[in-house]
Parts: sequence; C-alpha cells; structure tokens
Amino acid sequence: MKNLRLIFFFVLSLLLVLVVFSWLAPVKQSLEKSISIQAPAPAVFEQVAKLENFNHWSVWNQQDSTVKHTLTGTDGTVGAASRWKGDPAVSGEGRMEISAVEPSRAVTHKIHFISPKESHATSSFYLAESNGLTTVTWHFEIETTRPWNIFNLFSAIEEQLGPDFEKGLVALKTQVEKTGDPQSKGLLQEVKEMDFPATDYAIIRQAVKWGDIGSFYSLHLPLIYRELQKQNSVPGIPAGLFYSWDTKNQLTDMAAALPVTGGKKMGNAIIRMENIPAGKAVYTDYFGAYDQSQLAWSSIRQYITAHNLKEKTPAIEQYLTDPRAEKDTAKWQTRVIMLVE
Repeated sequence: MKNLRLIFFFVLSLLLVLVVFSWLAPVKQSLEKSISIQAPAPAVFEQVAKLENFNHWSVWNQQDSTVKHTLTGTDGTVGAASRWKGDPAVSGEGRMEISAVEPSRAVTHKIHFISPKESHATSSFYLAESNGLTTVTWHFEIETTRPWNIFNLFSAIEEQLGPDFEKGLVALKTQVEKTGDPQSKGLLQEVKEMDFPATDYAIIRQAVKWGDIGSFYSLHLPLIYRELQKQNSVPGIPAGLFYSWDTKNQLTDMAAALPVTGGKKMGNAIIRMENIPAGKAVYTDYFGAYDQSQLAWSSIRQYITAHNLKEKTPAIEQYLTDPRAEKDTAKWQTRVIMLVE
C-alpha cells in the first residue's frame, strides 16, 4: 500500500510539473533568414508570390520527387492555395494559402500541416530593394499546442529548419538571377503615363485593417456623398487614397474620397478637404473584384522600377464602375494611379 501511495504521488507530481512547464513553455517558435538578390523587387516578387513558382524552388520539393501539388484559385492573389502530398518522411501532406499580398513588397502564407503531424504556421516574405539589389527576408512562425509545447524547451526550430530555409533562399536567388527581370518579358498589365490634374477631394481618412477596407468604404463614402448633396455639390468618381501600407500589421493609412469642385469647406467634423496638385503619374486599368487588384499594382511597380521613377503618396484607386448597377465583378473597372517624380 505504501508503495502504491508513493507511485501515486510521484505520478501526480510529474503531472503537475508537466502542467507548469506547459504553461511556461512558448506555444510558438519562429525563425528568420535573409538573402540579397541581384534583381529588382518585382522580379523577386514574381517568384515568392506565385505558389507554382514557390513549388519549383522550395528545398522540400527538391528533396521529394514523389510530392504532388494541386493549385486552386488565381495564383499570386489572396485566397489562392496549394495542397501537397508526398513522402511522409519528407513532405507529408498539407495546404498553403496566400493570405496577404503587397505587390513587389511582401506576401504572407497560411500553412496547415496535415500529416505526419498536424500543426499551423505562417510564412512571410518581405522585400526591400536598393539600387537594383533586393533583400528578401523570410519569416516563419509555427504553433505548438499544449502540452506538446514542452518540447520547445528542448529543441530549437533554428537547428531543425534553419539550414533548409537557407538552402531555399539560395535556390530562390539562383532561380531569380537565372530567369532575369520579368520586365523584359512584358508587364502583367499595360501601364501608361499621364498628367494627373490638380484635384480637390472630400475625404475621411484613418488607419484601416486590410480586411476592413470594404466595410470602411461602405460606411464612409455614403456619408461624404450626403454631405456634398447638402451643399448642392456634384461629386466625381469615388476613389481610395492610400498614404501607407503596413505589411507587418496588415494596416493601411487611407481615405475614402470623392472629388469635388470649388474646394468647399465641409460641415461634417470628420470630413475634410485634401488637394492633390497636378503632376506626373502612371496608371493601369484593372477589371475584376476590388480585392484582387494585386496584378495591377505589381505592373505599376514594375514599370516604375524599369523607368527609374520614384513613387509619391498618396496612391489612388478610382472606382469607375458602380457595383450597384453592375453585378458581374469581372466587369468592375478600377483605375490604379501612382503619382511619380
């Protein structure tokens, strides 16, 4: 009986220790690797943003000749996904989905590892270009559920996966520098230069989460429109003005805007006037749903890089099609404009 009591207290003590360690141990592990590539950011972005390209230079795919991929959605845009299945000891089975895209600057993937062990992770690529040299930073973060997170105290993701990420970045560098700048093969969309006219906008400006941009427009554009109606002012084409784009926090400093004539003072406290002076700009016309305009922005930035131009803020999206009158999103026309110097 005494021995049984000792065993019981030993097991109980062990369980308590495991519980304590489980709550003290981190539930996430992360690593970050970087490499410099002799190519402009749009050329690098083409390789990291498209899942089909990622599958070609990924070190794990190079190690597993049995792996099979199934792509869904429009590759290179939010919502596109790649499901893979291969050797359980190398690739296993899982799904990777594009969750955020900032053309020529960043792309984020949500990863669901299904087997041999289920887990979830986030993978992000951040691009920074200087004089034709692009630094790529690959950030990876994986979740470990309790109580299995105890093993995080005794193993380091850096030791386990660090070398694979370094090999992957070297493969990316080789692929990009071998392929060259996609600008030489033509832009994804036609980009033209224009003289942007001086324009007065009635705006409501604030920091908005990427996922809330649609609801921000829905709430504030009608508010601006009603205020202009009170003043017997006829608004022009609705637009979005983008002053900054925070990839890390998925946040943008932006404004819902309606162009007006006469520079009238608004009677609503949250609506103010903003003048964008006349100047040089480049633009492209995109047809499709608003949240799938990444190819247009990528083309704009490729053109800017190729012609040694410098971006100015704010960037502008003009919504030329009224979605209330046209229900087919494939026919929605958006003019993407970047002021340049």
